[in-house]
Amino acid sequence: MNRAAAVTAARRRPLRVVQYGVHDPSYPRNSRLRAVLEGQLGARVRVVPRSRAGARPLRALHDLRSLCRATAGADLVVLSEFRSSQALVVRAVASLRRARLLVDCFVLSHETAVGDWGRPSPRSPGALRLAVLDALAVHCAHLVLTDTEPRAAELVRRHRPAAVVLPLAVGAPGWARWQPPPEPHDDLRVLYYGGYVPLHGVDLVVDALAAIDGRRDVSMVFVGDGPDRGRIEARVAGLGPGVRCEFVGAVPESELRGYVARADVVLGVFGTSVKARGVVANKVWQGLACGRSVITQRSSALAPLAAVVGGSLVQTEPGCASSLAQALVDVRPSTPSTDVDVHRRLDELVAASWQPLAGHLMALVRGDRRARHGRGARSGTGRDREGR
Repeated sequence: MNRAAAVTAARRRPLRVVQYGVHDPSYPRNSRLRAVLEGQLGARVRVVPRSRAGARPLRALHDLRSLCRATAGADLVVLSEFRSSQALVVRAVASLRRARLLVDCFVLSHETAVGDWGRPSPRSPGALRLAVLDALAVHCAHLVLTDTEPRAAELVRRHRPAAVVLPLAVGAPGWARWQPPPEPHDDLRVLYYGGYVPLHGVDLVVDALAAIDGRRDVSMVFVGDGPDRGRIEARVAGLGPGVRCEFVGAVPESELRGYVARADVVLGVFGTSVKARGVVANKVWQGLACGRSVITQRSSALAPLAAVVGGSLVQTEPGCASSLAQALVDVRPSTPSTDVDVHRRLDELVAASWQPLAGHLMALVRGDRRARHGRGARSGTGRDREGR
């Protein structure tokens, strides 16, 4: 069957999609993408989770076998956000199946390992290998997804892909809904939760707590585990008496809302990498949706949220502990937003960012050359392939 006949046949049956390499089917980004495919396009989506059993070569073999079996008759293959390093193999299989490939570049190898963690060294062969994997993820795709306009612009600038790069906002999960303020109290209750990864800039948070220097009583709760937790605990032990810190291990997502509800302020990200300056972290969406003040470093990616939530979003100067310290001193305690509809407006913002996706997908599968090859097509950044 030639391509034209295949397209004609495809119009008579539901779109067949394989969502490959999924680490967690309930992860909001995965489920939201399936909702668009199934709800707006009437697609039949087959989820192929990543293999977790056995040695790495056996897992790779199992994943490849699962991919080959699942893609028989597929129109579209979606490579999930934590598997972008597999793009070349997945593109080869998709091409054999005459299917299109969508790659979610929400998490890339080089920007995470080298940009955030600083390992391996930026000039090492390992770093070069990761950079090549990131480039392949972008160039193998017929459609590229990311999460914010700045990150989309960075992908276009760095890789100059032929495919459209479409930013789709992360948004808040269903549990993140407005919470009433905690009972009145004198201290400022601040919440950090996460894995102590460099993206979050927890060292700068500790520097800011030290810089408060008695100007305000702060009760800080750290929730989560990670390789740097012990070092951070040792650092906060030397803070002054006006700062009280509590450390809690990782908790189920279902328990996070309780911690957010008891806080005045939720902290966002304060890392120094390019990625840190372009993301809107999950906790930013979640804290705002729960009606809490959120303090995070300044980024153009936050502009759409700031327009929705106003003063509940406090932005600090990147890499500046004194700016964060001043924000903690100035923010008012026990005054979370009384706007009970804030989560609905944030949901509407997310829905608007996802609205163009269905059109791009249908154009892709139906063989529209503008979408397939990007000839003059506009990316999600509003630039054409020449970066204008």
